[in-house]
Amino acid sequence: MTVYKRESSDELRQRLSAALDTHADGIRSDPQSNPVKRLAYDISREVEDRSIAFKGIEALVKQLSDEAAIARARRLRTRAGLDRADELRDSVAEIAKTQSKLGWDAFKAWAEAPAFGIVLTAHPTFSLSRDIRNVLGDIATAKTLPAASVKTLKTFPYLPKRAPTLIEEHEDTQAALIRIQAALDSANRIVLQVARDLFPEQWTTLTPHLADAYSWVGYDIDGRTDISWGDALRLRLSEKRDMIARYLTDAETLTAKGAKLSALAERLQDGLKSARRDLTLFETDLNETENLVAAANNLTRQSDRRLMSTDDLVSVIDAAITDADDATALDILTLKARMAAFGLGTARIHFRVNARHINAAMRAAFGLKDDTSDNRTLIRRATEMTRKTKARPVNFASLALERSTAHEKMILSAQIHKYIDASTPIRLLIAETEDSLVPLGALYLARLYGLEEHLDISPLFETSDALNNGGRIIGKMLENSAYREYIQTRGVFAVQTGFSDAGRFMGQLPATLAIERVQSQLARELDKAGLEDVTALVFNTHGEGLGRGGHPGTVAQRVDYAMSPYAIRQFEKRDIALRHETSFQGGDGFLWFQTPDLAEATVLSLFEARFADRSEAEADPFYTERDFSWDLYRTIQNAQEKLYDDPDYVAILGGFGQNLLIPTGSRAVKRAKSGSGADMFDPRQLRAIPHNAILQQFGCPANLFYGVGRAAGIDPEKFESLLQRSARAKSIFALVDTTMGRTNLSILTGYGRLFDPGFWVSRALSGQEPMLAERSAVVADTLMTSRWRSQIMDLSNRLRFDILETQRQFPRDESNDILTILHALRLAIVMKMMIIATELPVVSDSETSRLSVLQRLQTFQIDGIIEDLEARYPATKPALDWTRELTEETDLPESGGFQHIADEVIKPLSRARDLVRQITVAVTHHYDAFG
Repeated sequence: MTVYKRESSDELRQRLSAALDTHADGIRSDPQSNPVKRLAYDISREVEDRSIAFKGIEALVKQLSDEAAIARARRLRTRAGLDRADELRDSVAEIAKTQSKLGWDAFKAWAEAPAFGIVLTAHPTFSLSRDIRNVLGDIATAKTLPAASVKTLKTFPYLPKRAPTLIEEHEDTQAALIRIQAALDSANRIVLQVARDLFPEQWTTLTPHLADAYSWVGYDIDGRTDISWGDALRLRLSEKRDMIARYLTDAETLTAKGAKLSALAERLQDGLKSARRDLTLFETDLNETENLVAAANNLTRQSDRRLMSTDDLVSVIDAAITDADDATALDILTLKARMAAFGLGTARIHFRVNARHINAAMRAAFGLKDDTSDNRTLIRRATEMTRKTKARPVNFASLALERSTAHEKMILSAQIHKYIDASTPIRLLIAETEDSLVPLGALYLARLYGLEEHLDISPLFETSDALNNGGRIIGKMLENSAYREYIQTRGVFAVQTGFSDAGRFMGQLPATLAIERVQSQLARELDKAGLEDVTALVFNTHGEGLGRGGHPGTVAQRVDYAMSPYAIRQFEKRDIALRHETSFQGGDGFLWFQTPDLAEATVLSLFEARFADRSEAEADPFYTERDFSWDLYRTIQNAQEKLYDDPDYVAILGGFGQNLLIPTGSRAVKRAKSGSGADMFDPRQLRAIPHNAILQQFGCPANLFYGVGRAAGIDPEKFESLLQRSARAKSIFALVDTTMGRTNLSILTGYGRLFDPGFWVSRALSGQEPMLAERSAVVADTLMTSRWRSQIMDLSNRLRFDILETQRQFPRDESNDILTILHALRLAIVMKMMIIATELPVVSDSETSRLSVLQRLQTFQIDGIIEDLEARYPATKPALDWTRELTEETDLPESGGFQHIADEVIKPLSRARDLVRQITVAVTHHYDAFG
């Protein structure tokens, strides 16, 4: 019977920390010494000689995970501004008072024109369960660390049993939107109170519309084919039902308090009944034509009960305000403001398609060829066709039978506008736009389906070509007569920039600066076009964690990073109205709104940041010393582009790195099928979120820091001076500073040593583990032909050269024991998995032989390994009926199985896999990412 040391998690942690310190000291005598690998080996030896129970490692990983999660939540509290909540409310009031100095008309125009927007997106970033997110929200919200929440956190496992479904993502989105709506109500009330005090005769005519909230969850089909038109329609109908129900609850509550809103409540009751019926019929199986016909005919029939716009309710509300006292009027006006912002949905919606969808739809109409660009002849022909296009009638048969993605989404948008919400505009985002023909093609389709007055077409600039030519593309869009007329009619010129995806094309910092340039060029091109009464709508989509455009600082710092004071100043000085929108992505993004208090602090912080003084932005040395800033940009970009072409860099983004991640969203992450990773893909084709997450899992977010030291080396003194004097430089390079504190190349090389046959041979020859010598030799032999080790080590050497330059300006702090211990534990666990695999038979089928499994472990194809092993080696086999009919008796079991392999290989591998991936989640907390 095995007897393990009775050691608590705290004792084990202290012992590992002391060992880590000892190994770190070893660098003084051997600069190539790797503390992470040595600690991992220590742990592995103790696991093999049974000095440490696997249960003890699991307990320590859970403890370290909890600590990292708690620290993340407490950081979130400060970043969101919750520790200055009263100050934020006062700040919003002061901003409103400042605007009031311009007089009533100017104040009303300011308060009723949205200046910022909050966009909720999903994508694969839900790595934490709802239970854990709720607990982290409570921990972030509490003034002091709540003992009950910390205790509760200990009871929740980190690993999800499966990826969330689209419906679950939508449910999480709706929960966040409820809190965002309440937070916007709070901001509206503050502005209304200022108006009441300063404009007592006019304030009741004010309908604040300070910001908009959007969602593309359920409507974004870029990179996915699993969202049907029926799914999107059902979600939109459910949102209409829920929003009418909320309006009704408020109307009934106010009526009970004496407000004359009974007529409004009755109208909302009718609207709710109609919305429920509409949804119920569309929740049936629409592949059955009878169901589709019934649902469609119901939705398209004339009905006095169906609500088609909140505009129909305004006269009732205005009459109630006239008869109300000030307190009741404030409540009614708050409800009216929410109706103005949200219409008949819980949020405004974004459909997102790819440029290739638009081009495919327009190929025949515009006469596009494979090598077509937006040349003048083609643009002229396309413009005339767009002008002459007449709206065609469509119905639900048109929608059900359409096979073109772009046409389908346009027909769907038309049906939503005609039969669900007639007044709230819809945004069409077009990913990977690289020329002006794509948005013109979208306009052609919008006119074809009668949407040009209701649809905001928003090209997304995210690729290198698009960002380098963004100003030219925008200029050509504004010069086009058909598109120009469309903009003037809509009163909006919308664009989107993609921080996340741009980062995978050209590196994060160059992408940030390229996006800033496009934003500034938009202001200049709009001014040059001389358009009046047109709002520039700039949506910056990015993430929360380091590496995909998220900033590690406060909300204000996040806003200034995504759209710099300089860029915003370009609109202000030209008197161009600007609406700045930012995304909050998935589980980590929704954490900002996880509780009502967090949501209010985040929204008020966004408001405060949007109206900060930017009058001195152009005096920032980053812009006055433009030659040096440009040299920094070009140097970093060139370095990043070369890094992306390095086959060793591609290798770490391949099998092992990808397979460390857990499924975290309904949009699947591409995975390589086989090989070491060097020939799998171009990293520019790997989605941004896994790209960044993989780098974090290896302790080397190179797409943030690589090339920075080289750029600073152009003139180190000038660079240091710029960091001290320039707010913009501080904003940008804060990501590098924070990243360097979480970068430790000993972690990356530790993974290289894991796959070094020399390490395993030395382990076999050491004489320290006689019972393990043969197994270690088997592992070593398997690794002899692998390029993994050399690729990781070569990349590590390249990164070390770069860090040698970078750390002169951004000193590294490798004292993050928790992060280092987590990686050492994971390395030790993978060592155990390789040792376990040597128990397998040498000869078996191609997928489950010892050699095959050990080779597949080199790319951590553990899910496939376990699935194949379970199929090949079941613990028991079901008895065959005919064997029971034999009269001859036997002492052997009726059906033989492979209990030994099930117990000694499959179960331990499964347990180890889960622990490896729990560490994956724990690591993400240190980057505030992948929530």
